[in-house]
Amino acid sequence: MSNPLVSVIIPTYKRSDYLIRAIESVLKQTYSPIEIIVVDDNDGNNEFRKDTKKSLEKYISKDVVRYVEHEKNKGIAAARNSGIKVAKGEYIAFLDDDDEFLPQKTALQMSCFQKNESTLGLVYGSYIRFEVDTNSERIIKPKFKGDLKDILGVNHIGPPSMVMCKIEAVSKVVGFDESLVAREDFDFYYRLAKHYTIDYVDEAVMKYYIHPNNISKQHGDKLEYMVVFMDRYRNELKKPSLRWSEVNERLAELYAINGYRTKAVRTFLIAYVNRPKRFSILVKATIALLGSKMYKKIRKV
Repeated sequence: MSNPLVSVIIPTYKRSDYLIRAIESVLKQTYSPIEIIVVDDNDGNNEFRKDTKKSLEKYISKDVVRYVEHEKNKGIAAARNSGIKVAKGEYIAFLDDDDEFLPQKTALQMSCFQKNESTLGLVYGSYIRFEVDTNSERIIKPKFKGDLKDILGVNHIGPPSMVMCKIEAVSKVVGFDESLVAREDFDFYYRLAKHYTIDYVDEAVMKYYIHPNNISKQHGDKLEYMVVFMDRYRNELKKPSLRWSEVNERLAELYAINGYRTKAVRTFLIAYVNRPKRFSILVKATIALLGSKMYKKIRKV
């Protein structure tokens, strides 16, 4: 019997200089068959679109890459969904254009799927977090598997470049929410976990690059859409109390980073009330009183 087809979806936006590295990392996979779908999310026919097309010429001409072009920038959630719509694989993997797969990723995750029951919808794993500005890296290990519908509320999974899903699971939750500019990843995980179990492989499966540019904007987006996420699922998230504490602790951190001192302290206290043995929450609340610059400095240490 032949192996099931895996579709790898690579959205790209203003990063043609990284895109080839991402594609090549898929071509180096030890598993086959794989189809690569690149979704060009650049605007019109601007310089980024032109650079992307030029970079992809040899891959498209040899049918190595399927190329999908947006007429205008729609955002990463819409780009992933465009790839999902044309994918032919029984399994879907996502790869951001500035990240890269490690060679065994697809084989390891497919093996995990094949060993598990039909309720399994998503597999992730360890990953290498690489800080571009300091040229340093560390391995982030997975922690949670099984039925996670009462656990997920913050991102316990990791970046989308690390996950592989059954196409039926992706279809069940209708892909990514295109109204979300940020936090679209764990909104996707949260909805998927309501219907399917989740598993992981211990080995590192991808390299996730952290770039120093636009950090402040990213923090602002994360706060805005964390609030949207909580408002949308508030009644569900309140139980169990451990999850409600985690969600509020994360929201409080974002308030502190973005300079909302009073909201940060108030939200940290909600987190502590729901998890009174976690004294570090009170420490964070105290640091938040010192302002965003001090909070970010101590948090980084």
